[in-house]
Amino acid sequence: MKGRLKEFMVVEALSGWYAVQKQALFTAFFERNVYSVNYRDLSAGWQLKQRNAEIALNDDFVSADTWIAASVPGVVQLDLLAAGKIPAPFEGLNETQLQWIGECDWLYRTTFSLTAEDLAHGALQLCFDGLDTYATVWLNDTQILQSDNMFVPYRLDVKALLQEGNNELHILFESALLRGKELEEQNGGKLPLWNGDSSRLYVRKAQYHYGWDWGPIFMTAGPWRAIHLEAYEVRIADVHCPYEVAEDLSSALLPIHVQIENGERSTAAELSVALYNPAGVLVAEQTVPVQSERTDVQLTLEQVELWWPHGYGEQPLYRLETIVRDAQGVLDQHSLVLGLRRLGLIQHALQDEPGSSFYFEINNTPIFCGGANWIPADSFTTSIDRARYRQWLQLAVDGNMTMLRVWGGGIFEDATFYELCDEMGILIWQDFLFGCGIYPAVDWFKQSVRTEAEANVRLLRHHPSIVLWCGNNEDYAIAGPKYDPTVTENFEETAFPARVIYEQILPQVCAQLDPTRPYWPGSPFGHGPNHPQGSKVDDTTVGDTHVWTVWHGGVAYQDYYKLAGRFVSEFGMEAFPVMETIKEFAPESEWYPQSRTLDFHNKDAGGPRRLAPYIVDNVRVAADLPGYIYNTQFIQSEALGSAIRGWRRRWQGPGREYTAGALVWQLNDCWPVTSWAVVDYYLRPKPAYYTIKRELARYAVGLAQHESEPVHAWAVNGEQREVQFELELRTWNLAGELLDEQSQTIVLPPNQASELATLSRPQGENWVMQARLLKDKAIVARATLWPEPFKYLSLPDPEIEIEQIDENSISVTAKRPAKGVWLNAPGNLTWSDNMLDVLPNDPQIIQVKGYDASSVEITWLGK
Repeated sequence: MKGRLKEFMVVEALSGWYAVQKQALFTAFFERNVYSVNYRDLSAGWQLKQRNAEIALNDDFVSADTWIAASVPGVVQLDLLAAGKIPAPFEGLNETQLQWIGECDWLYRTTFSLTAEDLAHGALQLCFDGLDTYATVWLNDTQILQSDNMFVPYRLDVKALLQEGNNELHILFESALLRGKELEEQNGGKLPLWNGDSSRLYVRKAQYHYGWDWGPIFMTAGPWRAIHLEAYEVRIADVHCPYEVAEDLSSALLPIHVQIENGERSTAAELSVALYNPAGVLVAEQTVPVQSERTDVQLTLEQVELWWPHGYGEQPLYRLETIVRDAQGVLDQHSLVLGLRRLGLIQHALQDEPGSSFYFEINNTPIFCGGANWIPADSFTTSIDRARYRQWLQLAVDGNMTMLRVWGGGIFEDATFYELCDEMGILIWQDFLFGCGIYPAVDWFKQSVRTEAEANVRLLRHHPSIVLWCGNNEDYAIAGPKYDPTVTENFEETAFPARVIYEQILPQVCAQLDPTRPYWPGSPFGHGPNHPQGSKVDDTTVGDTHVWTVWHGGVAYQDYYKLAGRFVSEFGMEAFPVMETIKEFAPESEWYPQSRTLDFHNKDAGGPRRLAPYIVDNVRVAADLPGYIYNTQFIQSEALGSAIRGWRRRWQGPGREYTAGALVWQLNDCWPVTSWAVVDYYLRPKPAYYTIKRELARYAVGLAQHESEPVHAWAVNGEQREVQFELELRTWNLAGELLDEQSQTIVLPPNQASELATLSRPQGENWVMQARLLKDKAIVARATLWPEPFKYLSLPDPEIEIEQIDENSISVTAKRPAKGVWLNAPGNLTWSDNMLDVLPNDPQIIQVKGYDASSVEITWLGK
């Protein structure tokens, strides 16, 4: 292994240049997984300033005044903050003071030096991995680029413009807000949308920058991704491996398509491909002559180490090395990381219910996709480093989340995000970047979209974690009656012109560049195969659905079980962040419910008014801020737990995959805010995070009683084999007296929910029922059922006690039933479980690091 790599290393080293090593794969966004011959990072020495419209542009670029140091990658706001020019954007009401930044034009400049040896290369290309958004670029006073799409990378041949010694690079970023308003006026005016300024629909920029119902308005500008210079004689431009794992999973066919670009060197060359297994052992290789610009090679792997979602198996990753060489040695080399898995999106007829299934199958195994939606983790995405991405994704894994949906109003995430998802076994539903609007379909816009889609599909298609391309977020929903499925052409002439994007351009791009992965027109979209023409896009019997009648519609969260779809890709309930987070952005004088600052940090129009009925209907209203925070978090926890519990119950085995996914809106925040997130901006979990974790665990048990029905008990076995359990059912009164107890041995079939028992509901309101699932005498799942609404219950002091078992574990007990026990302590302790229902004679063991009994605050419902 080491000998082969040594042979392939580039031996040529020029002054001012360096060979890209392995670690570079994880530092630049635009992941080519490349060992490029010569690569020069141009991130150093940048300056920026506000454009002075009173002087000529050239004079402004060479002026000495008002320049500050700039970061590349970076955005204007972060550099202004670092220079002390603006207050902290997320604190208090500061957002309102910083809107001027998005209405200005900004200049960037740098100088870099080259030698004669540098210039001797056959090709020199200047590469911009991402410019936000309207950018004009000059190299040595010659304009080389005008960009109008934040998501398109550019690679420009600049050898003729470069010179020995200093070279000047200038960039003008024009206000995307003002340019968008001009485009809106020139192309037909305002179009329907939810969230943000209507001009955003004409601008290929992250839509959440215009403000959303969970995020602030920060119109960024700047080189938000890497800038570098590449020099080469021959370059491997792209490697695509649309592999196919055999139906019996025993082997894989790996067709490999290699695109090669020449500088000035056109001598005969050969192409070698080598596949290394996860242990680094060479398992297949082939060498062929280079065939013009594209060379095709095919490898066969007789024994496959399969990539699985976490919880279903391991995540082995192969490495595909591609080398181009001639008689004089290596010209270029490329490394691609692959996870081999068989993927399907299954839509078949169901037993006993209309419509069709909508579930993902990995390696012939149906997967219940519990998880969350993902938004950009910061308003200023360049501030998110690899460590922070890992923290976020580890929270998803620890929370038993199988899937994250990368939402369409954000960005194609940094390469690090997808690499970590590959490594950690997180499935990704990837939206294209359209959200909550009727987008235009004029020619220039369509061409920009096609270029954007082609570039990003090429960049991301090798990631095993991505299992779906989806056309948009809620654009079909906002179209409503404007969507007529009987119309199948000339979409530009209808009131929903962007169908040409979602039903022609994007599926064409995906079919051409990534044919092994399914495409779905939008989310939600309920017009499935073999479904009658004229169906609604929100049909819950096909496709995916968003459930917002709870929250936006004011429906009781106890009715979530009635609102199931085949795959619920959005649903949610707002809650305040924890007090420690509020202290980060609100002055102490504003630490009360409905303060100006707290209302400002809730971007849902009418959000505080929507929260109020859910609190009033279910719990006793608290007047103090800690009590009010707990109320909102308790409601969120109960609501999301109720939804997932009821929907996972409908995952009932082959032919009965009635609900196959539940993705809560949302995992994360882009700033400190009251929102639907279950983990706040500072990575502090809300109580709902732990409730979701339990409901998505490998084993889960449930109790439910609806209206006049009896109590039902069921359980979920997430194993791929049948498992034997003991089911215990107990009933207590609120004083802590055991009223009834029974147990039975059960055998649960694999990978499904099973109905277990029907029980009589106790009389009155002085009771709590509990179900416990035991495997090999160890408790693996719990559920409780309480009389509701909780506000009517007279709950005595449960006398909760915490006992430290060892350095990293504690035991939580109660003498009387306790609902919603929340353990909190300074220092951001990591709890294995929290927000507990604790009943007598049932100690719950919690793993916790850095525990200090004297610092733990215990809250429960009724305290």
